[in-house]
Amino acid sequence: MNATTSYVDQEHPPNRHSPASAFALGVGVLLLATGLWGLANPSVFGIFTINLPQSLVHIVMGLYGIAVGLGREPAGYLLLLGAMLLGVGLLHFVPMAAGVLSTLLKVNLPVAVFDIVVGALALLLRVFERQR
Repeated sequence: MNATTSYVDQEHPPNRHSPASAFALGVGVLLLATGLWGLANPSVFGIFTINLPQSLVHIVMGLYGIAVGLGREPAGYLLLLGAMLLGVGLLHFVPMAAGVLSTLLKVNLPVAVFDIVVGALALLLRVFERQR
Protein backbone atom coordinates (compact mmCIF):
# COMPACT_ATOMS: atom_id res chain seq x y z
CA MET A 1 0.00 0.00 0.00
CA ASN A 2 1.28 3.44 -0.82
CA ALA A 3 0.98 6.66 1.14
CA THR A 4 -1.62 8.14 -1.23
CA THR A 5 -4.24 5.48 -0.53
CA SER A 6 -7.21 7.08 1.22
CA TYR A 7 -9.14 4.05 2.43
CA VAL A 8 -10.50 4.13 5.95
CA ASP A 9 -9.83 0.40 6.30
CA GLN A 10 -6.56 -0.35 4.51
CA GLU A 11 -7.00 -4.14 4.62
CA HIS A 12 -10.55 -4.14 3.20
CA PRO A 13 -10.94 -1.23 0.79
CA PRO A 14 -14.37 -0.68 -0.78
CA ASN A 15 -14.92 -2.41 -4.10
CA ARG A 16 -16.08 0.33 -6.45
CA HIS A 17 -16.92 -2.22 -9.11
CA SER A 18 -19.09 -4.50 -6.99
CA PRO A 19 -22.74 -5.05 -7.91
CA ALA A 20 -23.70 -3.54 -4.55
CA SER A 21 -21.79 -0.32 -5.26
CA ALA A 22 -23.24 -0.09 -8.77
CA PHE A 23 -26.74 -0.64 -7.37
CA ALA A 24 -26.20 2.04 -4.70
CA LEU A 25 -25.00 4.50 -7.33
CA GLY A 26 -27.85 3.75 -9.73
CA VAL A 27 -30.54 3.92 -7.07
CA GLY A 28 -28.91 7.04 -5.63
CA VAL A 29 -29.09 8.83 -8.98
CA LEU A 30 -32.70 7.71 -9.45
CA LEU A 31 -33.73 8.80 -5.95
CA LEU A 32 -31.99 12.17 -6.29
CA ALA A 33 -33.66 12.79 -9.66
CA THR A 34 -37.14 11.80 -8.42
CA GLY A 35 -36.67 13.83 -5.26
CA LEU A 36 -35.74 16.96 -7.18
CA TRP A 37 -38.53 16.35 -9.69
CA GLY A 38 -40.98 15.90 -6.83
CA LEU A 39 -40.18 19.35 -5.45
CA ALA A 40 -41.96 20.84 -8.47
CA ASN A 41 -44.48 18.15 -9.44
CA PRO A 42 -46.90 15.93 -7.49
CA SER A 43 -46.24 13.00 -9.83
CA VAL A 44 -43.13 11.36 -11.27
CA PHE A 45 -43.56 9.81 -14.74
CA GLY A 46 -47.32 10.27 -14.33
CA ILE A 47 -47.47 7.12 -12.18
CA PHE A 48 -45.62 7.64 -8.90
CA THR A 49 -47.15 10.12 -6.48
CA ILE A 50 -44.76 12.24 -4.42
CA ASN A 51 -44.91 15.10 -1.93
CA LEU A 52 -42.44 17.34 -0.08
CA PRO A 53 -41.53 14.95 2.78
CA GLN A 54 -41.05 12.07 0.34
CA SER A 55 -39.01 14.31 -1.99
CA LEU A 56 -36.71 15.29 0.87
CA VAL A 57 -36.19 11.65 1.87
CA HIS A 58 -35.42 10.79 -1.76
CA ILE A 59 -32.88 13.61 -2.03
CA VAL A 60 -31.06 12.63 1.17
CA MET A 61 -31.05 8.90 0.34
CA GLY A 62 -30.06 9.70 -3.24
CA LEU A 63 -27.03 11.74 -2.18
CA TYR A 64 -26.08 9.02 0.31
CA GLY A 65 -26.41 6.35 -2.41
CA ILE A 66 -24.24 8.33 -4.82
CA ALA A 67 -21.54 8.77 -2.16
CA VAL A 68 -21.66 5.05 -1.38
CA GLY A 69 -21.61 4.09 -5.04
CA LEU A 70 -18.54 6.24 -5.65
CA GLY A 71 -16.37 4.61 -3.05
CA ARG A 72 -17.81 4.01 0.38
CA GLU A 73 -18.76 0.62 1.82
CA PRO A 74 -22.30 -0.15 0.54
CA ALA A 75 -23.46 -2.56 3.27
CA GLY A 76 -24.93 0.03 5.65
CA TYR A 77 -26.68 1.92 2.86
CA LEU A 78 -28.17 -1.27 1.43
CA LEU A 79 -29.50 -2.29 4.84
CA LEU A 80 -31.01 1.13 5.57
CA LEU A 81 -32.46 1.54 2.08
CA GLY A 82 -33.81 -2.00 1.99
CA ALA A 83 -35.44 -1.79 5.41
CA MET A 84 -36.99 1.61 4.71
CA LEU A 85 -38.34 0.80 1.26
CA LEU A 86 -39.51 -2.70 2.07
CA GLY A 87 -41.19 -1.46 5.25
CA VAL A 88 -42.99 1.42 3.52
CA GLY A 89 -44.00 -0.77 0.59
CA LEU A 90 -45.40 -3.57 2.74
CA LEU A 91 -47.20 -1.17 5.09
CA HIS A 92 -49.16 0.14 2.11
CA PHE A 93 -51.00 -3.19 2.10
CA VAL A 94 -51.89 -3.01 5.81
CA PRO A 95 -55.31 -1.29 5.91
CA MET A 96 -54.67 0.72 9.08
CA ALA A 97 -51.27 1.94 7.89
CA ALA A 98 -52.15 2.61 4.25
CA GLY A 99 -54.12 5.76 5.05
CA VAL A 100 -51.33 7.19 7.17
CA LEU A 101 -48.71 6.42 4.51
CA SER A 102 -50.87 7.93 1.81
CA THR A 103 -51.26 11.12 3.84
CA LEU A 104 -47.67 11.46 5.05
CA LEU A 105 -45.72 10.20 2.04
CA LYS A 106 -48.25 9.99 -0.82
CA VAL A 107 -47.60 6.26 -1.23
CA ASN A 108 -49.83 4.83 -3.96
CA LEU A 109 -49.83 1.29 -5.39
CA PRO A 110 -47.05 1.88 -7.97
CA VAL A 111 -44.86 3.50 -5.29
CA ALA A 112 -45.51 0.58 -2.91
CA VAL A 113 -44.62 -2.03 -5.54
CA PHE A 114 -41.48 -0.10 -6.57
CA ASP A 115 -40.46 0.20 -2.90
CA ILE A 116 -40.94 -3.52 -2.29
CA VAL A 117 -38.92 -4.54 -5.36
CA VAL A 118 -36.04 -2.10 -4.79
CA GLY A 119 -36.03 -2.72 -1.02
CA ALA A 120 -35.87 -6.49 -1.52
CA LEU A 121 -33.06 -6.13 -4.09
CA ALA A 122 -31.11 -3.90 -1.70
CA LEU A 123 -31.41 -6.43 1.12
CA LEU A 124 -30.46 -9.33 -1.17
CA LEU A 125 -27.38 -7.45 -2.37
CA ARG A 126 -26.52 -6.74 1.27
CA VAL A 127 -26.61 -10.46 2.04
CA PHE A 128 -24.53 -11.37 -1.01
CA GLU A 129 -22.06 -8.55 -0.33
CA ARG A 130 -21.44 -9.88 3.19
CA GLN A 131 -20.69 -13.33 1.80
CA ARG A 132 -17.93 -12.01 -0.48
